[in-house]
Amino acid sequence: MADFLVLGGAGDMGSAAVRDLVSSKVGGVIIADFNRSTTGKIVEELKGGTTEVSGVFVDANDKKSLVELISQSDIVINTIGPFYKYENLVVEAAIEAGRDYVDICDDYDATLGVVERENEIAKGKSRVLIGMGWTPGITNVLARAGYDSLDATTDINIGWSGSAADASGIAVISHVFHAVTGDVPMYLDGKLEYVPARQFKREIDFPEPISRIETYFVGHPEPITIPRFLKGVNNVTLRGALVPEWQNHLVSQFADVGLTEDKTVRVGNVEVTSRDFLASFVHQTMGQFKSGGVEVSGFWVEVIGKKDGKKTTIEYSGADRMQKLTGWSASIGAQEISNNRSLKPGLYAPEGAINPESFTRELRKRNVSVKKTVRVEED
Repeated sequence: MADFLVLGGAGDMGSAAVRDLVSSKVGGVIIADFNRSTTGKIVEELKGGTTEVSGVFVDANDKKSLVELISQSDIVINTIGPFYKYENLVVEAAIEAGRDYVDICDDYDATLGVVERENEIAKGKSRVLIGMGWTPGITNVLARAGYDSLDATTDINIGWSGSAADASGIAVISHVFHAVTGDVPMYLDGKLEYVPARQFKREIDFPEPISRIETYFVGHPEPITIPRFLKGVNNVTLRGALVPEWQNHLVSQFADVGLTEDKTVRVGNVEVTSRDFLASFVHQTMGQFKSGGVEVSGFWVEVIGKKDGKKTTIEYSGADRMQKLTGWSASIGAQEISNNRSLKPGLYAPEGAINPESFTRELRKRNVSVKKTVRVEED
């Protein structure tokens, strides 16, 4: 039995998780992917070290074979997206197999679907950790760090910046279109509310070379999970934006005319969703969409509350390649879950299961730095 199974392990994010697991010298890794050719190349590249690496074909739509495959490992890392299509299917397979589970799910509706199964998960054998990537993932752990530093926390605001120049997978494109469509969840005044995406803009200072950019509300899991684990917080918001700015205007135009919606359209004799068509078009012409972009993605977390009776704001920020931020975080989180035998079966998000100090230490080992600033308002 292998220690780790990485679903989508030949993809952009999954392959980063695989390489980090191998660099960490875990006992064994199974790379499971739909792309047999790329899987074989990665296995050939990584074999011969202390970690036993193998590859296998997987079709996430075939539940029976998926359960059998997951049963061959101790813990599964799921990177198959878009998650609004595959998340709950794979989670169900992991529960049925009775294995521990970690994913990089960044779609809010998929997250809500898993949350609805919380009682079922708690009765089983699996420790299910969702959203253990870049954002959600790093952002959640840093939110936890700020929350633990304050005597009381009222607000947690999160921002991300992404660029077509920093991504190659089609699932990322589909996710962005999903996140900017319709009404999206935010935790406001102590309850989950749905607000229009692409509204309520705010300028955020990201590290260079991203710098200061305008962000807006987008659909993401953080406003759903953070209030469940960090009690007493009144507001949790999530904003995001693309770099360069012209991409935000273009995506907004796509959304305004309905192209980012998950609705079926007919093209000749073929039926596809408008979102799938648009994502495929962008993916196949990615060279044009990378124009003017930067090959890094950013994260930013603002935690507001009180310390020693004074209003205190803690900010965290960082920037690196999306693949590293996401895949490495999944690997670090999965290794921590695997080693933490005291963690009971149940549903977790990063802010409820991952130790911020050890996690950021592991990021530093991989040359991913987190900038922290603290502002205290005097009475």
